[in-house]
Amino acid sequence: MAKKTEGITDFTKSLVILARSLNHKDYNLVTNVMFSLHNGVGYGYRTEFDPAMMGDAAHIYKLHKPKKYKDNIIKLKLVGKGGKDANIKL
Repeated sequence: MAKKTEGITDFTKSLVILARSLNHKDYNLVTNVMFSLHNGVGYGYRTEFDPAMMGDAAHIYKLHKPKKYKDNIIKLKLVGKGGKDANIKL
């Protein structure tokens, strides 16, 4: 493990979030990519500062984050003439 003189770093916090959120296979994939980035693998981005990586990350998050439909109200209307439900008011 890395030296513990700096306390809990953002990197350590990130690993904790990943460990709590991902299964073991996905956790290994993400940590291997992080290790590769640390060691200079570019994954198609420039080796110097490239803000496009953060823009791409935000876009992918927006596309793939599950939508939560909490507290939505759906109004239903009965359509048709007569029948046993004709007198029900919504």
